[in-house]
Amino acid sequence: MGEVKMMKARGAEIPVCPRSLGAAAAGGNACVTMRRLRIVALLLAPCWVAAAPQVFDFGTDRSEVCEGGVRVTAADAFDTAAGHGWRSTEGLRAVAKAYRERVENRSRGIAEPPPIWTHPITEDAIVGDRANAFRVRLGSGEHDVYCVLGTSDPAFRAQYFDFVVRVGGEERRVQIEGCYPFRVERFRARVGAEPLSIEFDPRSKWVASAVIAWPVADAATALDKIVGPLEDWIFRMPPEEWARWREEPAPEPGPAHDASGADKQRGFTLFTRPCLECIYPGTQPRPSECDPTLRLFAAPGEYEPANFIIRPLRDLPAARIEVGPIGPVPAASIDVRRVRYMRARPNYTVSGRYREVPDALERFEALPLRAGRNERVWFTLRIPEDAAPGLYRGEIVFRCGGATARVPVELRVLPIRLREDPSKIFGIYYRHPIDLAFEAKDDASRAHFRKRAEMEHADMVAHGTRNIVLSIYTPPADAAGKFAFRWEPLAEKLDLWKKHGFAGPVVMGINTDGVYERHMKERYGSHLRGVKAPPPAFSEEITRMVRAIEAERAARGWPEFLYYPVDEPGHGTAEVEFMVTVLKACRAAGVRTYATADPTAEVFGPMRPHVDVWCTQPFAPDRETVLSDSRARKVEYWCYPNHVNGENDHTPVAGARMTYGFGFWRSGFRALIPWIYSASTGDPFNYLDGYAQDFFNRSEPDGTPMPVVLWEAYREGYDDFRYIHTLEQLIAEAKARGGAAAGAASGAERELRGVWDAIRVQEKYKHDGLWSPAEFDVYRWIIARQILAIQDAIGPSK
Repeated sequence: MGEVKMMKARGAEIPVCPRSLGAAAAGGNACVTMRRLRIVALLLAPCWVAAAPQVFDFGTDRSEVCEGGVRVTAADAFDTAAGHGWRSTEGLRAVAKAYRERVENRSRGIAEPPPIWTHPITEDAIVGDRANAFRVRLGSGEHDVYCVLGTSDPAFRAQYFDFVVRVGGEERRVQIEGCYPFRVERFRARVGAEPLSIEFDPRSKWVASAVIAWPVADAATALDKIVGPLEDWIFRMPPEEWARWREEPAPEPGPAHDASGADKQRGFTLFTRPCLECIYPGTQPRPSECDPTLRLFAAPGEYEPANFIIRPLRDLPAARIEVGPIGPVPAASIDVRRVRYMRARPNYTVSGRYREVPDALERFEALPLRAGRNERVWFTLRIPEDAAPGLYRGEIVFRCGGATARVPVELRVLPIRLREDPSKIFGIYYRHPIDLAFEAKDDASRAHFRKRAEMEHADMVAHGTRNIVLSIYTPPADAAGKFAFRWEPLAEKLDLWKKHGFAGPVVMGINTDGVYERHMKERYGSHLRGVKAPPPAFSEEITRMVRAIEAERAARGWPEFLYYPVDEPGHGTAEVEFMVTVLKACRAAGVRTYATADPTAEVFGPMRPHVDVWCTQPFAPDRETVLSDSRARKVEYWCYPNHVNGENDHTPVAGARMTYGFGFWRSGFRALIPWIYSASTGDPFNYLDGYAQDFFNRSEPDGTPMPVVLWEAYREGYDDFRYIHTLEQLIAEAKARGGAAAGAASGAERELRGVWDAIRVQEKYKHDGLWSPAEFDVYRWIIARQILAIQDAIGPSK
């Protein structure tokens, strides 16, 4: 703790010691520098000193307090002498959870980073269940008030905080789901003789970690010396941890672009690239890409993306986008977003290395632009189901710094009705919000999680996904052999399944580890790392559990369940022998089993007679083996393509589209079911905290899904697959008709075979060996053209 750590804080280096912003080392003076003393002097100065920020650190009577801050507990009512306190102490609760050291993960057998690294301000908070106010006496004049809002306490994982913060004439709505995310809000208020009230007005509950106030005249100092370092700690990590991380080199940006005179005058270059091509902050435009016309084609009911990139030549003020109707697509059906760059690890659990990658698609709002840092604007057009075919034109207007750029858009709506292939499954692993709804303690939180589940199911359907992995929990059987299932959460999940038209068997996780623990008096650990052979009573209990689940499933008319006893077993002999045991126990109940393991690995050979559905990360085995085994033994092959889900890499966008469309078509597999719709370990927008990086879809504060680029690529691949399937169906129908229709079918077959042969078959489609990003739409257009040719040959449907 005694070592001085230097942290960049808005252009200036200041010494910061572990665990506390500018805190001195316990029992030493290594952190006592003149600059630190000046910062602490600011915090300790009496309130009547003009240049004195006041820090009120909310928490318990024992939690750590930011050095120079004032402890405020739930019992501290406003006191005239103290000059601060709560309007009322009723309904207040102080909470604290510090994360200062690595934590042991017994399942993995390692010590790993905590979910977040807490600062003395963020390790504790005050939670309120009714309207209240923190009152503070400040000197007369204008003051800035800075609120830190959120909690590190995991006891609130199922809490939805929804409240208004009001200071003077300003108010902000704050919505925070669970623990770990923090919000900061800054207000400006004129203060007179009376204490200033910082009001908290909840719709559910409110939470606050600190209030910091300073005279407006000292804003620059407060922001540089206090707020800047604090936000670096909260939204990135502590300086001593951050010092261990290094940024990897950015991809080659390309030749430097020579901006035109017109671009120099307006202050930016506008260009486009295919949506499948990643654009980094420093990517340079090519001359042929500048001032583009955006051209799209789509079928009714389809979602189609487009984009352009702004490369600022100097710092520019807030930019705005104006979108009008484009043919049959109203402005309300054009989703406008920006690609947010995120610090991401190069692999799932890598620590100490990161790179800046294009990832989340945030709603576009007016924002300033920085010179030399690209801003990609992403549009998604929803073509109405009843859109008439034709070529339509419109424009998107970009305004910034007094300059205007008009981007022409051409949309061709095709007279095609894309068909679904009922034999294929597009699914995804999913952490279901309904579980949090049943865990929540108040109506507002329960309503929030149910609404989030609804919105996410609708989002899945809009992206072609209609299957999710579920689980049913019960403790091991009691002394009488009875199970205590909680059917209500599963019933609600399957009601949503039915409401949103989900299909296919349900992959159903069961509490295998709990039953194992009952019989072995210990858990087996991640990937069965510590498993031992259980007694026969273990298998008997698993069989009885599965039979009990099956009886309820049949009584309620639910879809078939595929029983999923263990995720990703290890390769050792003990692990495989245990898998054989538990799979046999499940099948003894007359059900089908599901295993996440590589069927081509020799070590898993003993499992083969007991697995009905193999789910494997790559497209392996090859198509011929898959089809042959499926015919011979009625075995299914599913793929969970985590290599294009962001778990290890946020950038294989073209690989994601290939996996979901042309690659899936060639694979012979029945289903795609990646891990996972959304994964977070700590702050959902800090991919570097916690033991593993966050990935895939994010959420807006109210729970509305926020897509990532890879999720949009999934949909493009899903649409590719629908174009292919539609053509294959029409070819079969045209052949049956004979005559001119059969002739058109023969031509279409040749073209489709050309597309088939052009695919460079791979087990994992990521970056290498793919078509160029622009070629994907060329191949889709080849297929679309053949659909139109067959439709013309067949003639209008009667």
